Amino acid sequence: MPLKTPPVQYDLIRLNGGLDQVTPTLSLPPGVARRAANFEASITGGYTRIAGYERFDGRPSPSAALYNILVCTLTGTVAVGNTVTGQTSAATGKVIAQTGNQVVLTRQTGVFVLGENILVSAAVVGVIDSIQGIDFDGYQDAVYRNLAADDYRADITAMPGSGSVLGVAILAGLVYAWRNNLGATAAVMYRATSSGWTAVSLGSFVGFDTGGVEIVVGSTITGQTSGATAVVAKVVLESGTWSTSDAAGQIIVGATTGTFQVGENIKVGASTHAHVATANTANALPPGGRYETAVANFGGDNKLYGVNGVGRAFEFDGTTFVTIRTTMPTDTPTHLAVHKQHLFLSFGASLQFSSIGDPYRWDPVLGAGEIAMNGPISNLISLPGDQSSGALAVYTRHDTSVLYGTSSLDFALSTFNTGTGAMPYTAQNMDQSYVLDDRGIIGLNTSLNFGNFTPAALTMALRPFLSSRVPLATASSLNREKGQYRVFFSDGTGLYMTMVNGKLLGTMPVELLNPALCAVEGESSTGAVMQFFGSNDGVVYQLDMGTSFDGDPIDANFNLVYNSTRSPRTLKRYRHASVELSGDFYASIDFGYDLGYRTQYLAQALDQVYPSDLRSTYWDDMIWDNFVWDGADVTPTEIDLTGTAENMGIRISSSSDIYQPFTVNTIIVHYTLRRGLR
Repeated sequence: MPLKTPPVQYDLIRLNGGLDQVTPTLSLPPGVARRAANFEASITGGYTRIAGYERFDGRPSPSAALYNILVCTLTGTVAVGNTVTGQTSAATGKVIAQTGNQVVLTRQTGVFVLGENILVSAAVVGVIDSIQGIDFDGYQDAVYRNLAADDYRADITAMPGSGSVLGVAILAGLVYAWRNNLGATAAVMYRATSSGWTAVSLGSFVGFDTGGVEIVVGSTITGQTSGATAVVAKVVLESGTWSTSDAAGQIIVGATTGTFQVGENIKVGASTHAHVATANTANALPPGGRYETAVANFGGDNKLYGVNGVGRAFEFDGTTFVTIRTTMPTDTPTHLAVHKQHLFLSFGASLQFSSIGDPYRWDPVLGAGEIAMNGPISNLISLPGDQSSGALAVYTRHDTSVLYGTSSLDFALSTFNTGTGAMPYTAQNMDQSYVLDDRGIIGLNTSLNFGNFTPAALTMALRPFLSSRVPLATASSLNREKGQYRVFFSDGTGLYMTMVNGKLLGTMPVELLNPALCAVEGESSTGAVMQFFGSNDGVVYQLDMGTSFDGDPIDANFNLVYNSTRSPRTLKRYRHASVELSGDFYASIDFGYDLGYRTQYLAQALDQVYPSDLRSTYWDDMIWDNFVWDGADVTPTEIDLTGTAENMGIRISSSSDIYQPFTVNTIIVHYTLRRGLR
C-alpha cells in the first residue's frame, strides 16, 4: 500500500500589531514585527512602506513633477539637460533622459504636435513621430518620475542664514520658518513663496502712554517736537483706556520718516492723541531659541501666536507683527496655548494667562492671572471637548495637571498624575492627548487608568528602542489621514503610532536621514493636509511626499516574529509563500526567511528580489497618454520556499529612491506537517 502524503496546509498571516521587542515569541500573533524600520501600521491593516520627504521653500514640489516621452526620428544630438523646442508649436521641455528614439522631457510648456521638427539651440535635431506620454514599463516609469523630481529638487534651497531651523508654522495655508542670520546675531522670519524663502518684514512700533483720543488704523501720526511721521498699521492697547486718558501700548507703524522723541505729543492732524513712551523701534527677534506657535482668533481673522524662549511672545496676522509684552521682568516665554479665549504662556514653573479675549493685556484687574506649578512647564495643550467642558492639560517633566474653568473667576488646577509628565514639544491631540514620557508614549486616559506605572505606556513593547532615546525627543506631529501620532528624536529616528477609534493598531520606528528638530502640521489653502519639519541643515522638509528621503533611498525593512503555526514542537516542510501587496505604482521587495530560530545547523536561504507593477487604471480620473491600461493595485507575489524547521521568521525589505509607498497586507505560507521534535 503506497504511503499517504501529508496534505499541504495554509497559514494566513495578517500583518498587524506593529513592533514588539519584549513580549515572548510564543505569546505573539504571527503578524507582529520583531524588528522594523520605515514601515508603518496602516489604518486599513498591513504594514506600509512610509512615504518620503522632500525639501520645501514654496517652489514647485519635486514629487509633483511630470514627464513626457516624445518618440522621434533623430537627425542630430539630444543630450540630458538640453532644452527642446517644437518648431511649429513653440512648446518646450527639458531633457532628462534620451534612449534610442525616445526623448524624455520635464518642465514642459505648451503642447508638442505630431510631425513637427524639434530644435536644440535653434538647430533641427529630429521630428516627432508620436507622443507616448508615460512609459508603459512600471520600473522605467518610476525611474523617469524620479529623474523629473530630481530636476525640480535642485531649485529648492535652505533658508538663508546659519544653523538649524528654529521653528516652522502654518498660517492661512502659507508656511513660515525661522533661522539665525549669517552672523547669528538675530533670527529671521521667512515665508515660503513661489520664488523661494522670502524674509518677512517685522516692521516697527512707537510706544505711547497717556492716550486720551483713540488713534485709528490708517491715520498718520506726527511727533509735535521731532516732526517725525508714520502711517498707523495697528494700535495695541496694553493698559488703561482712552476715555480715562491713561491708554498705553504700541502703535505699529508702516512708512515712517524721522525719529520720534520720548515725551513728545503724538498728533493726528492738529489734535494731540497721546505721548511718545518709546521712540520708533524696529521689531527684531533675538538669535537662537525654539519657536512654538498656535493659530487662534481673538476677533477678526486667524492670527499666529508664537514664543521662542529667548524673546517676547508675538502675534502675526500675515502682514503685521506685534510683540506681546507681559509684566514679567524676564519676558521670554517658552510654551503657549490659546484656551478659553485666553493666551497662556509659560515662564519656567509659572503659568500665566492674559485677559479674556485680549492677548495684549496682562493686568490681573482685567482678568489676567498666574498659577504656580511644581516644576518647569514642558507642554500646554487644550484637551478635546467643547467650550464648556474642554480643559487645559499642563505638563511638567514629571507631573500632569489639568486646568478646569473658563476664566480667572473659576479656573481650578487639578493634579492629574504625579510621576508621569512629558518631554517638551511632544503633546498632541487625537481622540485624547498623547505625550512622550520616560515610560514611552502615554495617552491621558491610560495615565488615568494606570497611574505612573509602566503599563500606562502605549509603547511598553518598544522599551529597548525608547530607553536611550526619550531624552533626545525634539518634536511631534500628527497625520490625521493615517490616524498617527508621531514623535521625533535628534538622532534622526522617530516613532509612528497608529490609532483608530481609540484602539492602538501598532507603533513602528522610522529612521530619517535628516533629524526632525521641529515640526508642524496643518492645511493648505485648498484644505490638503501638510506636514513639515525643520532640520540641522537649515532646510525645511515636507513629510509624506515623494519616493525618497530628499533624493536618497528609503531603506525599509521588517522582520516578523518567529511563527510556529500553532505547533511549536512540530517540524514543518515549508513549500511556498504568497505575499499580497497593494499600491498604485511599481514596487519591489526583497523576501527572506530564517528557519528554526536561524540555527547554524540548517541551511538558510538568501533574500530574493520580487518586483510588482501595482499601477492602476482609473477611468474617471486620468490624463490621456498618462495611464496604464492593465494595471493592478493589489497583486500576490508568489515565492518558493525550501527547508524544514519548527518555525520560520519572515523578513521583507526594500531600498530605493523611486518607489511610492506600498502595503504588505498578508502572507500565506504553504507547508506540510512532519514529525514532532525529539
